[in-house]
Amino acid sequence: MPAMKISLLSNRSSFLSFGLALSFAFAPLAKAEDLTIAAAASLQDALADMKADLERELPGTTVRVTAGASGTLQQQIAQGAPIDIFLSAANRPIEELEKLKQLSPGSAKQFLAGELVLIAPKASRLKSLNELNSASVKRVAIGEPRSVPAGDYALQALTSLKLETALTPKFLYAKDVRQVLSYVERGEVEAGFVYKSDLESVAGKSVRLVETLPASSHKPIRYTMAVVAASKKQESAKKILNYFESQKAAVIWTKFGFNPLTEKSASVEKEKSSAPK
Repeated sequence: MPAMKISLLSNRSSFLSFGLALSFAFAPLAKAEDLTIAAAASLQDALADMKADLERELPGTTVRVTAGASGTLQQQIAQGAPIDIFLSAANRPIEELEKLKQLSPGSAKQFLAGELVLIAPKASRLKSLNELNSASVKRVAIGEPRSVPAGDYALQALTSLKLETALTPKFLYAKDVRQVLSYVERGEVEAGFVYKSDLESVAGKSVRLVETLPASSHKPIRYTMAVVAASKKQESAKKILNYFESQKAAVIWTKFGFNPLTEKSASVEKEKSSAPK
């Protein structure tokens, strides 16, 4: 999907609507023998690496992945997109779908943990988060907080660290973390916020890690998986969810910078409302 620049706060509503329509336009048509996974953009490289294993779990089935911002994928599922499994980078999109009874009861589980980092172009001399206040830093890329969990986590952290007011005028909003990464890689911004796992991607090798944000400054980063209630492949989807928690999958998740959660839970742990926002 071609990258889109969104720099003005006033564009955010139209951006969400357009992004949703564009995502539908480019999604491949699902066939009877397909199983479709809607996944947070940060998971796409790991899932590509797992594709052969996933299809061995389901002989005769083609596993397709559509990647994007978790909030946008949530909207697609809510509007009836032919999706079997949802992998979200945050609990909120899962909880919203559960309220609408659009996820199979008891299928939602947290399965990965992540970290939020500040990155800069390779040639940058930026050394810390506090230097973002410098006049030399004109633009900072951040995922659109209402649809991109990484952007929401970043906003939580900046608010907690009392930097949000000063930095908001510098924000360049992106449709997902991979667009943030692209902006930084091309030098279109002085810095950006992504997951640590994004540094394991091809584009991630072309940027520089500046700082890992304190875990205490934002809600815990937890990836959650669930089976979509409307899916006609319930048993196949459950097999894939079991694979995602296997030791074999854990090796791949770790290779791509994620932290597999070792304890299985039958349901999603609800986040405390007192956590920073």
